[in-house]
Amino acid sequence: MRKRKSFERPEGVKSGRLVVIAAEGKETENIYFEQMKASLHASGVQIEVLRRDSNESSPEHVYRQIQDFAAKYDMDEDDQLWAVVDKDQWTEQMLSGVAQKCSQNERYFFCVSNPCFELWLILHLEDVAQYAEEDRKSLSENKKIKRNGDTWTKKRLRELMGSYRESQYDAKKLLPEIEKAIERASKLDSNPNDRWPQSVGTRVYRLVNSILGKQ
Repeated sequence: MRKRKSFERPEGVKSGRLVVIAAEGKETENIYFEQMKASLHASGVQIEVLRRDSNESSPEHVYRQIQDFAAKYDMDEDDQLWAVVDKDQWTEQMLSGVAQKCSQNERYFFCVSNPCFELWLILHLEDVAQYAEEDRKSLSENKKIKRNGDTWTKKRLRELMGSYRESQYDAKKLLPEIEKAIERASKLDSNPNDRWPQSVGTRVYRLVNSILGKQ
């Protein structure tokens, strides 16, 4: 059996916890977590954001990324591996298969946003629980807008931030409001024992709480 490598941890956090993140999105989630890594300097926690070269983004593929990392490197007891995916385009069967696999390993975590990761970004800037019924429905459906092909959530982020593209946005502007996002996302999570949010909601707050040492 091939011996696994020791993951190289920066000086000062060699005995610290490692949080490994693999995401469905090729850029949006990475921009956010790389900025969080650079800005927050979470004490004793190292964030490792996995990149992917292919366009494969299924929950199974995201799971395989963290699985491959765990197979390659020695993991400490309190290290965590997070699969971050969206609910919007995947079937219940595709999600439940990965949810079950993650539940079988205490270091693996399944982190779903319904409908998508952009909801987590929006929650830094406004409380979607206060939306009127029409906007709540638009958020839940997150349909593409015919004019430019953006989804409703991308359009809303552009309105809130002044400019937004999934491959380019200023995540640094959002981080001062991270506590608000955690609080709002937590309140949306009305059934926390479900494997993922069945209605509008995002479990990213659990990942962020872990990075910040709150769980």
